[in-house]
Amino acid sequence: MKNLEYKTPPAGPFARWLAGGGLAAASFVFLLMQGCFSGQCPEGLVCEKDISYGMSYVAGEGDAPTLQSMLMDVIQPEDEESVLRPAVILIHGGGFESGSKEDEHHRETAIYLAQRGYVCFLINYRLMGDTPPAPENYTDEMSRAVHAAVVDAKTALRYVHANAQDYRVDIRKIAFLGDSAGAITALAAGLSGDDRFGNDGPDYPVPPENNPGVAARAAAIVNLWGSADFFPELFAPGAPPIMTVHGGRDFTVGVSLLPALNIDQWCEENGITHVFYPLPEAGHGAWDADIEGKSLSEVIAQFLNTHMNVPGKTFASLGWGCLSVLKGCRWLEVF
Repeated sequence: MKNLEYKTPPAGPFARWLAGGGLAAASFVFLLMQGCFSGQCPEGLVCEKDISYGMSYVAGEGDAPTLQSMLMDVIQPEDEESVLRPAVILIHGGGFESGSKEDEHHRETAIYLAQRGYVCFLINYRLMGDTPPAPENYTDEMSRAVHAAVVDAKTALRYVHANAQDYRVDIRKIAFLGDSAGAITALAAGLSGDDRFGNDGPDYPVPPENNPGVAARAAAIVNLWGSADFFPELFAPGAPPIMTVHGGRDFTVGVSLLPALNIDQWCEENGITHVFYPLPEAGHGAWDADIEGKSLSEVIAQFLNTHMNVPGKTFASLGWGCLSVLKGCRWLEVF
């Protein structure tokens, strides 16, 4: 993997408002949101908080490596049926420096999907500040953080696979969903085999809590304004379907649509299904995007329902999108 440079967008009006004294008000709003998410759960759903999905190495006292528990929240339908359910592992953004499973947009997406039959797992993963170890060829702080994030995402996938009976999850229908840094993580975790990103290096044995003997692959990947420029070699025939949403005015993870166009080309070359939604006027983090009259959550659900073959939830078309930029955009009536 190359040494990585991850650009942070310039501070906007909200950030300047915080710096100018709005922090107290922001904290109050945040506490209200926390109360909504941690103290209440939408009707018809079951919400569990701070479930340990494994152990990961971080810098301890004197920078000596120590193990810490990795946590996830679970949002799932409240039903008593015996049918197995599809699942999504949601990976937050934040430039590998910040962010958490408490991300508001991911919570809203998880609730939307859970209300439609999905079991949703929102994960924390190691960040740069945790100083995670990595194999010796990862020579800078950013690349080590990316490696650790992917290791943690794959640990979460193995956890869901190993505990599928408890959550009534269909192990053939587990998807990754990430935005920004989380999308980079989702792509690497979803495209790589069991021989990649399985541990932090030869000096760091995989804890038994991480289910090292479980072989698990993702069934689909949702890439929201991410990039795969750091690992193009992972694209290969037989990879899971990928959905990409990317803004034409997004310069955070690359130059405009170029990261998404690269993904499209690598999918084309390897026969990988790629549903691509370019948003010419959108910047980074287009959560409020209108995609031919559909919300982003609706388009995500339609992609997952179709490509993970969720019974009773397929659609005649996904609307305007691109199966391949090289072939041009068209109405997707192929499902």
